[in-house]
Amino acid sequence: MEELQKNITKTLLYYDIFSHPLKTDEIFSFLPRNSITKQDVGNFLKETALNGSAPYAEKDGYYYIKPSEENISKRVRKENYSLKMWKQASVITHIIKRFPFVRAVLVTGSLSKNSSDAASDLDFMLVTAKNRLWISRTLLMLFKKIFFLNSYKFFCINYYVTEDNLVISERNIFTATEIATIKATYNTELLNEFIRQNEWIRDYFPNYVLCDPMLHTGGCKVNNRRSKLQRFTELLFPGRFAAAIDKKLMCMTRKHWRKKYPQLPDSERNHMFKSTENVSKTHPGNMQKKILGMYSKKLQEFNLESEN
Repeated sequence: MEELQKNITKTLLYYDIFSHPLKTDEIFSFLPRNSITKQDVGNFLKETALNGSAPYAEKDGYYYIKPSEENISKRVRKENYSLKMWKQASVITHIIKRFPFVRAVLVTGSLSKNSSDAASDLDFMLVTAKNRLWISRTLLMLFKKIFFLNSYKFFCINYYVTEDNLVISERNIFTATEIATIKATYNTELLNEFIRQNEWIRDYFPNYVLCDPMLHTGGCKVNNRRSKLQRFTELLFPGRFAAAIDKKLMCMTRKHWRKKYPQLPDSERNHMFKSTENVSKTHPGNMQKKILGMYSKKLQEFNLESEN
C-alpha cells in the first residue's frame, strides 16, 4: 500500500500546481499506476487521510496536499467562474465553426478542467480538413486581429491539427492530461476519434476510460451540425489551388517565427511554434516546459520518482 500512497501523492501534486484538489473518482482516473479497484482506492484514501499518515488530507470530498486546505474553496470558485466561461466558449464556437475547413472545436487548458478564473484565457484546439489547416488558421487569425484586437482572452486558438493526423507525438504527463480532459464544443464524433487515436495516454493513466463522459463533458451544449456558410465559402478554395495556398501560408508562418524569435535555437523554436503541413502549435510562453519543470520539482521535494 506504500506504493499506492506514493502514486496518489504524485497525482495530487500535479494538480496542486493549479491549486486544484481532486475527488476520489478523479484520483482513480489519473493514478500513474494501479492494480486495485476504485472502491479500494476510495477506502485507502479515507483511511490514510484520516489517520494523518499521508502528505494529503480530505475535506468535503476533496483531497489536497497538506497544508493547502484553502485550495478547496479556490476550486469551488473556479468551477463557478467556469460556468460563465462555458457560455462564452459556446458563443465563440458558433463563430469558429463557420470558418472554412474547421472540422472540430475542442476546449483545452483551464476551462477543460473547470478551473478558470478571471485571468484565464479561453483555449481552443481545432481540427481542420487535410491540406487546409493554414487557410483556416490564417483566416481565423485575421478575424481575431480585426474584431478582437488580437486579444487572446476569448479567442486563444493555440493548437491546430488536421483530421488525418490526430495522433499527438509529444508524450508526457502534460499532454496526456490535456487529452484526458479535453472537451468538444463542436463535433463530438471527431473528439472521440481524437481520443481513441491517442490511447497512449493510458500509459500514463491506466485507469482512464476512453471517452469517459465524466472527463469529456463540457459545460455547454455541443453543436454537431455543420454550417451552411462554411460549405459555401469552401467552394472558393478548389483543389490544387487551395493546397498551394495552404503550403505558401505555412512557409510564410515559419519565416515569421524565425524573424520574430531569432535568438531561440531552431529546436526550441520549432517546438514552441510547430509549423508543419498538419500541425500548428503556438506556445510562446512554453507553458508545457514550465509545468513539467514545476511538477518535477514537487516530486523531488517529496522524494518521488518521475513517471516520464
